[in-house]
Amino acid sequence: MPSLISDTEKQKLTGIFTDIFDTFKREIVIHKEPRKVISQVNTASLFGYGDPASSVNYSYEPVSGIFSATIRYDMNQETERLADIPQNISLGNVYIKVQEGAKNYINKGKTEKITFDNKSFKIISEDANKSFLDSKFYVYRLEATK
Repeated sequence: MPSLISDTEKQKLTGIFTDIFDTFKREIVIHKEPRKVISQVNTASLFGYGDPASSVNYSYEPVSGIFSATIRYDMNQETERLADIPQNISLGNVYIKVQEGAKNYINKGKTEKITFDNKSFKIISEDANKSFLDSKFYVYRLEATK
């Protein structure tokens, strides 16, 4: 079936959408579930090798990645003031648009939070595919954490 848009026009239009993303993108940090790192195996805590050990032989290593995204805050942001915190907390939704690499990182394993603008957010939606011709972007809805 013939297309109304030639391949050259598709490349130009797709390039424009990528340029718009590149112009307005900002860095976000995606925090994953921390990795448990075992420093040494303590045989004293194993059954049949004497008394259990009291020393901790593991630590948690933070796992995070920095990706580019465009960020859109809801226009009707409600705020709530917490008793001990001198700042207001935004209660409205925030939307981020990311490329495929960030989408794959978010969807693989457990994403604990996403941080930007000195605030933490949790994902409250599945990814929504926002494609235009050959460009692919993915949108997530976030909610501020308290």
